[in-house]
Amino acid sequence: MRVAKRTGHTEARATGKPQGTRPAAFQGQGVLMVTGTPEAGTRRAAVKPGHRTARAPAGARTAVPRKPAGRKAAARRRSAGRRGHAAAHGRRRAASRRAPRPAARRAPVPAPQASTPKAVPARGAGTAPLRATHHPHGGVAPAGQAGASAAGSAGSAKTLPPAEPAGAPGGYAEGYRDGVFAGGEALVAQHIPPDHILPAVAAADLIAAGFRQYAPSLTRLASPHEVADQIRGALDAQRPLSVVRLGDGELLTLAADTVLPGEQVQELAPFLPYAGVPRSVPEIRAALAEAIQGADWVGVPISRAPTFQGLLFPVMRHFGIDWSRLKLTSSTINYSLHHAGLLLPILQGRRVLVIGSQASGLGALLLSHGIHVTGMIGSVAGVMDVPRVVQETAAHSFDIALVAAGVPAVILCRRIAGELGRVALDFGHLADKLVTGELHL
Repeated sequence: MRVAKRTGHTEARATGKPQGTRPAAFQGQGVLMVTGTPEAGTRRAAVKPGHRTARAPAGARTAVPRKPAGRKAAARRRSAGRRGHAAAHGRRRAASRRAPRPAARRAPVPAPQASTPKAVPARGAGTAPLRATHHPHGGVAPAGQAGASAAGSAGSAKTLPPAEPAGAPGGYAEGYRDGVFAGGEALVAQHIPPDHILPAVAAADLIAAGFRQYAPSLTRLASPHEVADQIRGALDAQRPLSVVRLGDGELLTLAADTVLPGEQVQELAPFLPYAGVPRSVPEIRAALAEAIQGADWVGVPISRAPTFQGLLFPVMRHFGIDWSRLKLTSSTINYSLHHAGLLLPILQGRRVLVIGSQASGLGALLLSHGIHVTGMIGSVAGVMDVPRVVQETAAHSFDIALVAAGVPAVILCRRIAGELGRVALDFGHLADKLVTGELHL
């Protein structure tokens, strides 16, 4: 029960739960009760259930009872009132949808660590979905010196989350802020003991300090020019050489039923059948791991995302591959060779074999640029088709093979180099982009 009193007015008492928080009398399912003697000139207003009481100030004219209207007129008034109420309700709902909710209304979920296989939860867990996108570049470029220096400089502004991308909708901006918090300050908070704070030290400061400690562990990847020199040297000396690349497709194939449940891999990577792996089975994983260990150069992802570096080192540990003994370059080495203007000089004066679904289009494009294409082998029907493709490859005369065949390309490049003694380059989606004209030779 709630009672509202005011000097010089009728005391109103209403039963039932109030519908708001302001100090006014509300009518729930009870009846308006009047106690005491009303002051002269005070108007009494009958209150409908569920509505706030109306009270006229002192000196107001007493309401004159009206003659009951006819049924049709009353129905028209009720209908108009309902329409007006519905319109106002619709406007309020639209306004609430337009206005972004403040981020503080929803507590952020702590982000998982990306250095272990546990960093890849099932879809829907964590602050953002972790479905692999099978980006053709296989990673993202690291931040430049400007970003590094900004992260290393102390300042109170870093306690605020970075600005969300320009033009982002309200819901995206809220999720972005929550994600930044969960991936930074919330992780720091897990290491602070109870009843303590760490004043004026932002997560960026701690990351910079920790990075300096681990800087000696940095591993340098071979540049496009270094890899190009290695390819030219092998071609000149007529010695075998294989350059393979590991993206999310290869890593998720290796991770299935080893470091991740097979069902989770199917959920994260629905593109694997298109990439040549209808189902990751032990025989495919063993062949893929053997090809990686035996390749001359291995491109690894720069991205630290859960399905890239988050899986790279766990799967290598599982299959007993000592990554420190591998010659490493970027998984985007195919694009880097092209963007650096090194691809055509490598191929000029060489006999080139093109393998993959874009073989005819890529072969014709290379011919138009004066490259000597000696053969084209069409699409590869998955990993199980590798033996047939190797046999057909042996029937061609070539110096270097450009293989664009998804996950099977890793195994094919290794076998072409190891069994046929030739140079093989994992060409990847660069073939698609050149054929469609998105990129130009």
